[in-house]
Amino acid sequence: MNSPEGSGAAAGDPPTQSADHAKTLRAVRWAFLGVAVGLLAWALASSWDEVSETLREVGWAAFVYATLAACLALACNTLSWRTILRAVGLAAPLPDTAAVFLVSQSGKYVPGAVWPVLAQAEFAKDHGLARGRALAGSVVAMIVGVATAGAVGALGLLVSAPGAIRDYWWAVAVAAVLLAVLTPPVLRRVIALGLRILRRSEEAPEIGARALGVAAAWSVANWLLLGGQAWLLLRPLADGASLALATGAFALSWLVGFIVVIAPAGIGAREAALVVTLSSVATGPQALAVALLSRFAMTLADALGLLVGLGIRAARRPASR
Repeated sequence: MNSPEGSGAAAGDPPTQSADHAKTLRAVRWAFLGVAVGLLAWALASSWDEVSETLREVGWAAFVYATLAACLALACNTLSWRTILRAVGLAAPLPDTAAVFLVSQSGKYVPGAVWPVLAQAEFAKDHGLARGRALAGSVVAMIVGVATAGAVGALGLLVSAPGAIRDYWWAVAVAAVLLAVLTPPVLRRVIALGLRILRRSEEAPEIGARALGVAAAWSVANWLLLGGQAWLLLRPLADGASLALATGAFALSWLVGFIVVIAPAGIGAREAALVVTLSSVATGPQALAVALLSRFAMTLADALGLLVGLGIRAARRPASR
């Protein structure tokens, strides 16, 4: 059952106008999804020549295991997002919420950092959650991911390579501020302010400490798995690489890419940060090779997740009617 906000028309609208609005909205959604899928496919195809060359050094076995780790990380990220969305009122079954998140991830290949959040809000609206609450929940889930990336990155580098964190202390500082925002009283005020700025009339949802803790735990698992996939790719190139160093370097590099670059998936800044943070065990070309293969593995995981999400939506659509 959809909320009044999700119905697409006011109570007094003629049926024809409501139906036309719904058709237009569906067409816009499918057009956006088509653009996102096209850009995702382009991201895979355009980097294949470089990836195939690097694979000769790293080996297919390491790449396959790294891709599997990226898929598991995506599953953990899905569960982190679902935990927050359930806390703000999304009462859909696990397959439906997973499909919403997995399909929305294609939006991050469209330039601009807001598209996955907007896509999540639109898809969540189909399950009866008001757009404002869905937006608030998705933004909070994003803050959880950024804050835990900073925490895992800082801890990993402090343990394995204290000097590597010096150049990107500001990224860790941003993550620390966001971590402080995740305390429930502060978070509710921030959400309320955001809703006022967006001119949303609904009350700010309360997200309890338990939900935030569970979401953060899933997010930490996501970063540990992504650090593991970076280590699997780095190990054949640099014998001295530790799991702690690879995890810390990858998490911090992702954070730098997220903060610095308003572009698809932080291209450029993430690779530059990875070269710096891995400089104690890897040369620049080796670190770039890891960054390239890691990005390709994560893009491939997103593509597989998209197929799974669309498959779930297609399989469950007849049952929901």
